[in-house]
Amino acid sequence: MFKKFNGATMLTIAALLSACGGGGGGTDGSSGNSGGAATASFSIGGTVSGLTAGKQVVLQNNAGDSLTVSANAAFTFAGKVNQNASYAVTVATQPAAQTCTVSNGTGSNVVANISNVAVNCVTDIAGVVTTLAGNGVGGTLDGIGVAAGFNNPVGIATDGSNVYVSDMFSGTIRKVVISTGAVSTLAGTPGSFGGSGTNDGIGAAARFSYPRGLYTDGTNLYVTSDTTVRKIVIATGAVTTLAGKASTVGNTDGTGSTALFNNPWGITGDGVNLYVTDLGSHTIRKIVIATGEVTTLVGRAGLSGSNDGYGVAALFKEPWGITTDKSSLYVTDSANQTIRKITLATTEVTTLAGKPGVVGNSNGTGAAASFKSPIGIATDGTNLFVSDSDNHTLRKIVIATGAVSTLAGTAGSLGSTDGSGAAARFYYPFGVATDGSSLYVADRGYHLIRKIR
Repeated sequence: MFKKFNGATMLTIAALLSACGGGGGGTDGSSGNSGGAATASFSIGGTVSGLTAGKQVVLQNNAGDSLTVSANAAFTFAGKVNQNASYAVTVATQPAAQTCTVSNGTGSNVVANISNVAVNCVTDIAGVVTTLAGNGVGGTLDGIGVAAGFNNPVGIATDGSNVYVSDMFSGTIRKVVISTGAVSTLAGTPGSFGGSGTNDGIGAAARFSYPRGLYTDGTNLYVTSDTTVRKIVIATGAVTTLAGKASTVGNTDGTGSTALFNNPWGITGDGVNLYVTDLGSHTIRKIVIATGEVTTLVGRAGLSGSNDGYGVAALFKEPWGITTDKSSLYVTDSANQTIRKITLATTEVTTLAGKPGVVGNSNGTGAAASFKSPIGIATDGTNLFVSDSDNHTLRKIVIATGAVSTLAGTAGSLGSTDGSGAAARFYYPFGVATDGSSLYVADRGYHLIRKIR
């Protein structure tokens, strides 16, 4: 015979069951009989950019979970990682004729979905050289292709549709349409290249004194000329002086015309600041674009050397060309025969390739490579491209490893021959620019603009 329990007794039994772990489902979402809570898991993803149409890249997470991506878009791996676990996204298979790199690709202690992995693909440049514009003789002629003439082109920049050239001995800034080779004069007047060439103005009314380095943000051009840094509005050709004082040599930091330079040459930018190689002062200067404020980023004015270090502890010897991937600067330290790296966040300077004072043309990694007056430099974010001027070659440096190879030209053999790799010839190549798929070179000796694919 069953005993009937009253309400108070039932409450007591329920309390005892709860204390012993009995009863219904657990409060953590797991079954009351499962022995513990379910482990949370999270997705890993990001975006692919730069992938050429019709190509694909194979990614892996933690060396196991594979994903084939065939377009520039967001991606997410099928597998997930457990809470507090790690992830590591790598490129398992590169697309044909492209190189893809991963940023934000690793992490640990995951507690949320990851969507900021960035895979960037760039087209490999094979070293096929052609002549885009110039007649090989010299002069300042507007025209198409070989009908155009340049007079010692040294600086070069591109926005992907056009190439802009500092035509040093003509005192002008030229524009070359990439698709047609059509050359026009954007600013300056041919022949007005001496000490009096410092006037601001629009188009032909502006004057330049030996225009040299060139950088574009797509809207404006920035030019090193005389002892100043000038700005050119591409749409109008309007020229103004951003910093420095014409015909006044110095190394003073300041704003606008109170700042002084000593042979500024190479120039690059990150959208907020410009960075200039002040060749005569052996320093790298920084200019705030919005205000024209100039400061010395690294190096010590008037003191040359090859020391690695931070800020003023680092020394350069005639730094010439400069480029940036937005996190670091890369400089051709010409008289040292080296390629230097400057980490912007810390101002740390290190030597990426070449050995100070060692002249040569050896390929190799880091200090095993050698150069002979490296001048121009450009980057696609994965590689550096350097005009090894006195070797008459174009060199390639893998940023991640410092491995140096010769992309085009043959050391010691000068000329103007178009061709592939070692069959091509240059004559004192200077400025280098890239649009991500091609290189453009100001080939100074024969007054040509060359294209490398």
